[in-house]
Amino acid sequence: IVLSLALPAGVNAQEEGETNQEERLEGLKFTGLPLPSFNDDIGFTYGARVIGTYYAEGYDPYQVQIWGQYLASTKGFEDHALSIDALNFLGSGLRVRMRGGFSRTLNAQYYGFGNFQDIQQIERISSGEVPVGDNIPRTRSIQEGQYLATETGLQPYLDDKFGEEFNLNENILTDFPGSLQDGTAINPGRRVLRERQNKYFFYDRTRPYVEATTENFIGDSNFLRFAGLRGQRYKIQSYFDVRDDGEAEPNSQTLVDVEQPFGYDAIETDDRRFVNGVRVALGYDSRPRLRENNPNAGIFTDVHYETVGEWTGSHYDFQRLTVTWRQYIDIFPSFFNSFGDELVLAYRVLGQETFGDVPFFEAGRIYNVNPNEGSEGLGGSGGLRGYPSNQFVDKVMTMANIEGRYTFSRVSWLGGIDWQVMYFYGIGRVAPGWQGWAPRGMHKAWGPGFALVWQRNTIVTVFAGQSEFQRFTAFRLSHNF
Repeated sequence: IVLSLALPAGVNAQEEGETNQEERLEGLKFTGLPLPSFNDDIGFTYGARVIGTYYAEGYDPYQVQIWGQYLASTKGFEDHALSIDALNFLGSGLRVRMRGGFSRTLNAQYYGFGNFQDIQQIERISSGEVPVGDNIPRTRSIQEGQYLATETGLQPYLDDKFGEEFNLNENILTDFPGSLQDGTAINPGRRVLRERQNKYFFYDRTRPYVEATTENFIGDSNFLRFAGLRGQRYKIQSYFDVRDDGEAEPNSQTLVDVEQPFGYDAIETDDRRFVNGVRVALGYDSRPRLRENNPNAGIFTDVHYETVGEWTGSHYDFQRLTVTWRQYIDIFPSFFNSFGDELVLAYRVLGQETFGDVPFFEAGRIYNVNPNEGSEGLGGSGGLRGYPSNQFVDKVMTMANIEGRYTFSRVSWLGGIDWQVMYFYGIGRVAPGWQGWAPRGMHKAWGPGFALVWQRNTIVTVFAGQSEFQRFTAFRLSHNF
């Protein structure tokens, strides 16, 4: 809605005068975003986020920002949340962020651990082209019914739908037509396998959560210190023997049932599991304070440590260390600014190591100081934007991202909107430990994107990433980093 309304107004607004990211705003400002979008992980979304931002002299990028959202999707994803971000909270000199919410992911991914996966085989299993687990027949299939229905002279007698119901096995070679008459030549076809296996790489994850962090710059320097708490309560359920709506076949055992990785006790006992963390970090942030959400200069780096254990009220005991370096470079500002435009080169290098026994449903999470940078494994909208979330997960996870952000239009409508086009490229890999890490075997993703920056602190990005075998399209309410 914002895009459709603002685009036609942009021409006139550009002629009347331009706004820019350094313009001072005062008082309470509201922005509201409907959330119809698409994400390959979660499907089509619907909902809204309402943002209230209070601007005051001496506070950059603002004094207080509060937002609330309702977000749900066609694939059963939910994330309803309330967030508060206050600078110099109650005169303490601390920046305090608090967020609470409820998240549910009906199709949370589990592809196992490791850097090397047969992505094409994963797709064939999910679509029912290849049987797996208990669905592997005792007698080998030699011909798909779908092939017979579409590529042979049997087309007048077998339609596509019927062809999906069966595969022919080797028994037909030794006993014809008897094996057809008694059914011993028939194996389950693509439809049956698809319904039994389309949840093979998924599980159901529910997660109420609450987070509270404090941070402040040390003296008049750009160095900052950070501390925080995170509370999470997981409920994990398997799809084994569950029949999806509109399907005739119940789901067979999923990969998480077959492998039973650490944390499977959450499924076996059907009990909720707490994963509560204490967080500390040191960082350096020389980005323009006014433009921290859409920077055009500076370095932002942090070393973040999180510990989880019985003493934090958790069921598990592990630690994470995450190091992140980001830099933003204004390219030929005198040239582009003369047209009212801007070209920024942004890059990020990130590495994380997890120590201890982390449950599989928490193993892929990547956290650092920036609350907008969370990722699940190397994929998804926060990682390599050409793979789904949790595609590559292990104890050591590394990635590097680079993108160009070109601001080609600025309009004064609705309090000021900047329009950007982007192109990004990312590489990354995972390993069970640093001894197993090597620069070869890097996964790569790339693609274009589009963004609007509304009143400096409301950002909407849309991108279409791709990798060697996959594509990933998503909508996001921030820059990637």
